[in-house]
Amino acid sequence: MILVKIQLMGRFILKQRIGGMNLLEICLILATITIPFDYLWNSYAIVLFAAASLLSTSLEKKIDYLRKNKIYWILPLSFFIWITISLIWDRGSAFSTSVVEIWEGHVSWFVFPILFITIDKINPQSIKKILFSFLATNIVASVYCLWKAYEQYQATKYINRLFYHRLSAHIGINAIYFSLYCVFSIYILLFYFLFKRKKMLLNFLTLLCIGYLTIFVVLLSSKTLIFLLYLSALVFTVYSFYYFRSKLVALIMSVLLIAIPVLAIKFSYVKSRISDTQIKEYNGPEDNQNGFAVRGVLWESSWDLIRSRPLIGWGRFEAQDALQIKYLEMGFAEGKKENYNSHNQYIYTWLCWGLIGLALLLMYLGLHLRAFFRSRHFLGISLLLLFILANMTECMFEVQKGIVFFFLFSNLLLFHGTERHTEKIVS
Repeated sequence: MILVKIQLMGRFILKQRIGGMNLLEICLILATITIPFDYLWNSYAIVLFAAASLLSTSLEKKIDYLRKNKIYWILPLSFFIWITISLIWDRGSAFSTSVVEIWEGHVSWFVFPILFITIDKINPQSIKKILFSFLATNIVASVYCLWKAYEQYQATKYINRLFYHRLSAHIGINAIYFSLYCVFSIYILLFYFLFKRKKMLLNFLTLLCIGYLTIFVVLLSSKTLIFLLYLSALVFTVYSFYYFRSKLVALIMSVLLIAIPVLAIKFSYVKSRISDTQIKEYNGPEDNQNGFAVRGVLWESSWDLIRSRPLIGWGRFEAQDALQIKYLEMGFAEGKKENYNSHNQYIYTWLCWGLIGLALLLMYLGLHLRAFFRSRHFLGISLLLLFILANMTECMFEVQKGIVFFFLFSNLLLFHGTERHTEKIVS
């Protein structure tokens, strides 16, 4: 009886609207805008959103939603259970000190799907506000980073303060993840403005924002994300010309295709990072800045270990210990010093959790991608492809900055950005 009263009171409070949004949607905005910043802030915001979502609908309705979309939470839950089972044979040195951290991080695999499935459909205007809150946060954060970096440059005259991890460190984030967020922000602008008819002034402001974010992505100097931004511009050029029949948008995208390599050449730091990347074998410390050579060592070491335990994997902690030994055997001391993982999510998942874990991961990503293609959701497709491709050279499911970003936005767009919510998404 007391629980029922709490639920009724909670639902009454959550229905109150502030600025056209209810409290659940406001909590979701808080979870969104804290993603680029401190882990603790983001964790508190996620807890608030979780509490609001639990109170937002009745238990009967939640069960009904879960039953109609069961594959979308059972599959990620299965992955989490398999990770937990793997702890039985994991004998890694960091097991006792880090197991709770790893376990908590992977809870997001099934918590976010369940939370987004069991709330009533969020209206399109609120989704737009949530996405634009994330966009605005990234712009504000980037301006702050540039300001602080310029101050440091003025004091030291060291130009590299304006690039890569030194630039993003002012908000405590890795440059690769910040680049990922900025590229997705560009997608948001394209989806809501350039691919739809808007007033001239609004289109002009959109172009300014896209241009600014493009420059900032180049300054962040993540070679993978610069390449994916360029690839996106190429795809969007073809897409806008043939699908929308918009020569203007195709022209804008063509300008972006020219601007990205020009900027990469113009900034000497970015140019040197790209020129240092050559397809060759790792021959010692002189190749530590060569992304291809380094990843050759990482992937070869991982594959050697995978072949000995292909089905169930090594376990997260023992796999990491075994990698460090392999790096030393191959003369890659930097890899041991920095405790590098495989820098490929699919290889690393196979290494840690075997073919079973890899199959579950690929099935889950494929499930999302199929749903977005069936609903023709441009932003959802773009997000999934961006994340899938970025994980070819990074392990973004291993840290909160990647896990929360993917599961929050992919589930928001999947369950609330498409037409269907109370019915099965995939028949």
